[in-house]
Amino acid sequence: MASKRELTLSDILPHLKLDDTGWYIDYQGVTLRSAFQPVVSITHKRVVGYEALLRATDSIGQPIHPHTLFASAPGKNIALALERLTRCVHFANFAQAGLDQGWLFVNALPRLFRSGWPYGTFIDELCAHFELPHRRVVIELLEEPATDEALFERTVAALRERELLIAIDDFGTGFSNFDRIWRVRPDIVKLDRSLVARMAIPGADHQFATQLVTMLHQAGTMVLGEGVETDDELLMLMQADVDFVQGFWLGQPHASPRTAAAAAPALIDAMWARYRTRASGTPGLPVDFSEFEEAVLAGARIFRATGDLAMAAQPTLARPFARRVFVVDAEGNQHQHSIAADTATEAERLSPLFPDTHSNWSRRAYFKQAVAAPGRVALMGPHYSLTEGKDCYTAAVAVEAGSQLHVFCVDFILDVPHPDDGERID
Repeated sequence: MASKRELTLSDILPHLKLDDTGWYIDYQGVTLRSAFQPVVSITHKRVVGYEALLRATDSIGQPIHPHTLFASAPGKNIALALERLTRCVHFANFAQAGLDQGWLFVNALPRLFRSGWPYGTFIDELCAHFELPHRRVVIELLEEPATDEALFERTVAALRERELLIAIDDFGTGFSNFDRIWRVRPDIVKLDRSLVARMAIPGADHQFATQLVTMLHQAGTMVLGEGVETDDELLMLMQADVDFVQGFWLGQPHASPRTAAAAAPALIDAMWARYRTRASGTPGLPVDFSEFEEAVLAGARIFRATGDLAMAAQPTLARPFARRVFVVDAEGNQHQHSIAADTATEAERLSPLFPDTHSNWSRRAYFKQAVAAPGRVALMGPHYSLTEGKDCYTAAVAVEAGSQLHVFCVDFILDVPHPDDGERID
């Protein structure tokens, strides 16, 4: 088999071999095989793709980790040959399964892009030979620095012109950052399993996961959580609105895509049953957001009649979870100090942000919504409080007081003691 030049599909096909476990190739003392792991769409409740994983063994049958195999390749030509051979084995095994639907996820190394693979006809030949439309192939770009970022971007553009889908792999570790996402605009971002595990540990702020997924969605990409192994990881990702999941929770990878996904339907039903149980449970005090609206309206009525913020704050701060009351004018400017609940103290580490008079809150969503619909309560959250240094909800309503428009605002913190029983919500 050619090794001094780039391999073509016609060079590779004669070396494909088939046994009881599927197609494989022997190359320079290494045997290359495939294993597949299903990718599940949480919303659609079905398997929508399969990641092709390399299973390499040496001449005596000992496994070789893919990273070790490519890192030890003597020269870029050999690394490129290994990548093409692996890709051909994956396509052959995926085609052998005869699946009419579903994506095939295959890895690509950015450092090999200079060798011209995506610009050539190899991927086109693979799709044509194995009768797999380009739109069913997801190219996973491993998160590592490319030697030429401009070339990397042109390569991604060439892939996209072929209607291939682009995924950023291993986001949340190593080289991964938002910069490449802004520039590449991938179809899918895969959250690395180490990030998934960290976000799911007991005591972790699961709101971080939600905000991360929201940011990625706003960047125009779907989100996949990989390496899911526990119920806690799965439920955290579901609550964060992740689109897809894969991992050992759904079963071990297998040489056959169909076998790998065989248990998925029952597991998906179990996944949603666990989620419904978690969602309907009450691990802490239930939060009725209508209470926020009532608290704001109670104070706003008094403020509209008297213009006295201190008087208006009294009934509001007597409500559960109400932490701080303040008023801003029609331009969002705060002229009076906030009035805090007796238990509230400013976070000392945020002391440069006090006093809070002369602040302008016009950029906040609650202000914009309240001004747009006077008399109607607007609610924003959870968001980071610049007075408490933690997540809070803010409810606001625009009212006329003293012939001028004011916006009456209340911050609610959900981890303070409830006045009835002193329990905490965490």
